[in-house]
Amino acid sequence: MNPYEIEKRSYEIIRGYLPRDIFRDEDEYELAVRIAHSTADIELAKSLVIHEKFIQSSLSAIEKGLPIFVDVEMARCGLINYASSIGVEIICAISRQDVVEEAKKEGITRSAMAVRKVLSESEVGLVVCGNSPTFLLELIDIVENRRGFIPKSIIALPVGFVLAEDAKRKLAEKENFPVPFLTNLSPRGGTPPAVSATIFLLNKVRSKKGISPSYGQHSV
Repeated sequence: MNPYEIEKRSYEIIRGYLPRDIFRDEDEYELAVRIAHSTADIELAKSLVIHEKFIQSSLSAIEKGLPIFVDVEMARCGLINYASSIGVEIICAISRQDVVEEAKKEGITRSAMAVRKVLSESEVGLVVCGNSPTFLLELIDIVENRRGFIPKSIIALPVGFVLAEDAKRKLAEKENFPVPFLTNLSPRGGTPPAVSATIFLLNKVRSKKGISPSYGQHSV
């Protein structure tokens, strides 16, 4: 099989197992298909919690050219080519010298300090978290207490057995949380599904601009 046929067959298999009726519309379903494809995990895709305004808010932010703020360099590397093709900046601050120094001084994670720093400096659109639960916890606190710029939407899929599920439940169970989000309620997650969901959104905007995804860019 050639690479395109392998990718196409993968999506056919996923669509055979992932029910459509647990999602509101085709966009939510196709986003979940991409997440399943990136993880080989149908159950993760089934467990997604998608705010009713998440896709609309995310697409609007991308179309306006607002920066995408990510928690780790792996996410930035996975998104940079897609985003740069439509003039969207990817921000990752975890390795910034001021972040490293102040995190050490205050005894908190670099991820949490990165959120604090970036949201005190400038407006961002979509925030993407697939690795660090402390990143997400700090983000929730900043949004709730209006301690900085408020993002337009959040992908919250940190992975792990310590704090990850707690952080995601804290987000999902908030009443009237002001920012639309995508998350799941288990230790599962990771940078691959977070990036995959973001690429799905970027490709929808790229398609509107006449940029066609090719093999390896979630084109089927």
